[in-house]
Amino acid sequence: MYLIKEERRTLLQFLALYLSSSFILFAVIAYLFYQNESQAFYEKTRNVMQINASTLSAKIIHAHMGDKPFSLENVVTSYKGKIGFYDKQNQPIVSSIKGKIDFSKTLYSNQEKMILVDRSSFGHLGVHSIVIEKEGVAKYIRNLQQEILIYLLLIYLFLTLVGYFLAKLFIKPIQLKRVQLDNFIKDSTHELNTPITALMLSANSPNLQSPKNLERIKLSAKRVSEIYKDLTYLMLDEAKPLLVEPLNLNEILKEELSYLSLLAEKKRVEIIVEEKSTIIFKIDEESLRRLIHNLVNNAIKYNKPNGTIAITINNNNLRIKDTGIGIPQKDQSAIYERFYRASEQVGGFGLGLNIVHKVCEAYKIDISFQSKENEGTTFSLLF
Repeated sequence: MYLIKEERRTLLQFLALYLSSSFILFAVIAYLFYQNESQAFYEKTRNVMQINASTLSAKIIHAHMGDKPFSLENVVTSYKGKIGFYDKQNQPIVSSIKGKIDFSKTLYSNQEKMILVDRSSFGHLGVHSIVIEKEGVAKYIRNLQQEILIYLLLIYLFLTLVGYFLAKLFIKPIQLKRVQLDNFIKDSTHELNTPITALMLSANSPNLQSPKNLERIKLSAKRVSEIYKDLTYLMLDEAKPLLVEPLNLNEILKEELSYLSLLAEKKRVEIIVEEKSTIIFKIDEESLRRLIHNLVNNAIKYNKPNGTIAITINNNNLRIKDTGIGIPQKDQSAIYERFYRASEQVGGFGLGLNIVHKVCEAYKIDISFQSKENEGTTFSLLF
């Protein structure tokens, strides 16, 4: 009889420990599920808002450059939600948004709302900022919290250090991979949206054969091509043979600038080239083009309107100096990491400098940079 009681007590203790551990694990999973779902909602909402803003920005630029009518009032009236167009002084041109907007931020939450400030229109048609407001954000989060509490409260009661860290240990790698994949999909969607939209608009233009329209088509197609080349260079470079030969860096630079100068002109950035010598270097051509293209493209992308880019070739040294937004001190150690982006102000995959660093390592090119926030960045390469 005593043994039976001991067995029962041992069994109860085991069941209590088992149930407690199970409850701890489920509580941790519920917490992580809430984090993932709320973050996914914010990311999805941000992506939709950013895509809408980018599409409108592309239409505004297209209309302005093509001298075509474009009614901002019609956009505000027909838009399913709240939207506003603002001038250089942050004054509304036409807007359905009520209340004050913080133009110092690109994305922020304000009580029940999420507000996105997009500046990719670069002043075309007088529009310097496109602001989109999404309501019901806090309500969705509250409903998500209530649903989780209602359906999972009974089994998510206990939490211990072992259960929490075990769950984090197993879930963290998956989370990191999912975040990287989500960011890549989000960034690729945003990055491809503008050239694809421009291609579609230009292809449907009544003045299809006009020089300006053909130039836009060429520019957009080239941008899609460059994105493809960056991706294939990283993912497929080991699968193809490389032809390493002496190449004239000056000539490759001029060829790349023939396309990049169009992007610079669009953003009103002046490129100044000073050739004091000629650099001949043994490298495969695609690697050299990726190296030059990404450095100059970044200098354009992260520059300020009416800024400058000074490119100097002297004594086997290539220097690219811009007057852009600069790289914050805290981000400088991580700029060569794949998918890493120090700024969300402009588009991109976070691949450009990773490719640059990879090429420099493969061909023993010394690379260094100096950067100061809001003043600019200078990259120096010694061949």
